[in-house]
Order: sequence, then C-alpha cells, then structure tokens
Amino acid sequence: MKGARIIFVPGLNPKPPPELYQSQLKRVLLHTLGRTRPRAAQRLAANDAAFELVAWTYLFHGAHRDITVDLPSIERLLEQTAATREDMRELRSWQRRLLRWSHLVGDRWPYLGRRLAPANTRRLMHEANRYLKNRDGIGADVRAVLRGTLEAAWLRSESVLLMGHSLGSVIAYDTLWELTHEHRASGEVSLFVTFGSPLGTRFVQRSLKGAREAGAARYPHNIRRWVNLAALGDTTALLPRLRPLYREMLDLELVESLEDHVDFANYFRGDSGLNPHEAYGYLAQPLLANIVADWLDSSLPPFP
Repeated sequence: MKGARIIFVPGLNPKPPPELYQSQLKRVLLHTLGRTRPRAAQRLAANDAAFELVAWTYLFHGAHRDITVDLPSIERLLEQTAATREDMRELRSWQRRLLRWSHLVGDRWPYLGRRLAPANTRRLMHEANRYLKNRDGIGADVRAVLRGTLEAAWLRSESVLLMGHSLGSVIAYDTLWELTHEHRASGEVSLFVTFGSPLGTRFVQRSLKGAREAGAARYPHNIRRWVNLAALGDTTALLPRLRPLYREMLDLELVESLEDHVDFANYFRGDSGLNPHEAYGYLAQPLLANIVADWLDSSLPPFP
C-alpha cells in the first residue's frame, strides 16, 4: 500500500470553485481531528493530496456558489465544540418533527408529496431526478468523474476512504455498482462513509443502479466497510439507519461491516439558520474525526 486517500463526493446544490471548497472542507476536518486525534491531523496535514474533492456540481449546474457566503458560518462552527441548548431545542422541536413526517408522507406517496411540497423541495426533487433518470446523460457524466478519481487512486495502490454527502452518497454507491458489474474493476474502497444520505428513501432506492436485480447482482462488491452517519433533524437522511435496508450485503458477505450512527447533532448555522444537513457540520463531528483517524492509522505506516 503506497498511501491513503480520502475522496469526498459532495451533495446536489451548486458548490464554490473546487480549489476553494476543497480547502474549506479539509480545513474543517483537520480542525476537528486536531481537537480529537492530533496525530491523525498531522498525518493528513502532511500530505496535501490525501484529501480530494470530486467536483461534479459545476458539470451539473453550470455555476459555482460564492464561498464568501459560507465563511462566517464556518468560523462560528470551528469556534463551537458542541451543540448548544438552543440548537437541541430547535432540532427536537415539533416544527422539525412535522417537517420530517411530511417528507415521509411524500416519500411513501410521491403524488401527494409533490402536491404538498414547498417550491424549494420540488426544485430539489426535480434536480435529483435529472441525476437519477440520467437525463441527457448527466448521471453517466457525473459518475465518470468519480470513476476516474477512484481508478487513479487504485492505480497508485492507495487505500481509499470514499465519503459521500447527500446525493453524493448516491453517486458514490451507483459508481461502485458500475465498477463492479459493468467495468469489472478490481479496486476496493476500504471504507465507505455516507452522511446525510437519502439511500434509505423510496425516491432514491427505486432508481439505484442494480435496483431491478436480485441477490449479489443488486449490490456493489467493492466496499470493505460501510459507516453511515445521520444527524438529528436531517430530513434528507429521512430513514437514518441504512443497515436494515442493506442487510443483504452483510448476509451475502459483500461487506465486512455496516454500521449506523444517529442521534448526534449537526449544529452548523448558515444564513437561513440551523442546517443539520450541511456537510461542514458533519465534518466537524468528533465521531467522524475518530472514524477517519482510525482509518488513517490502519492505512498508513506507523507515524514517526
């Protein structure tokens, strides 16, 4: 094994220019590692190429997001060490519970969900469907970007930690399925980490690669370990526990372990208030930092 690489696949909305976005994502992760596992932070900081963003959103949207909008919120996030009482009250409020139930109804009965959903939710569903239904070949184009990144890492004999946030987790899963069943690639993801993932929803599951197959043909075969994180109040991770839904992968011995971590608080606050789905907030979790640090310890030679 020549090295270790963290490959990050972001979610659906437009993102800042890749070099700026990657820098801030890595900054948040390094900051959290520095608090919880300093030696792991040193390892990651010592190798600029060890954290790689798969910048697919410009291909999808044709636009970048202004990163200066994010910077004050990132600074607040880095200063904060845990959720406040106010954060927890909001995350457990009846308004957020009602929002979750409305999303569950929409996922169970799509027609009703489309009629009841606010305009922003309908827009997100429409854009997600562009990917899921491969309209104008956009889904295949997006997966090709990730496939090239993975194949390059495997060619370098690197151990890979693949992170997928939100729709990025779906893109990652689909790409791994294609690499298994269509490209017959021999590479492996030693750790697959999903957070804020909609992989449990009917909306996504019916369109996943392999959804119409049975048995081992239904799933990727190139994941050694899978860890899923779903924060309190994250309605994109509508069904937060993925292990019950993908248990057959364990039964078929396609994955060594599949674990869920729920009931923790993502306390990122942006311009529109508390956002428990935000990727920066997930990367600020000590839970995730420990997962990354353990993987680094197992993937790299002993640190001097």
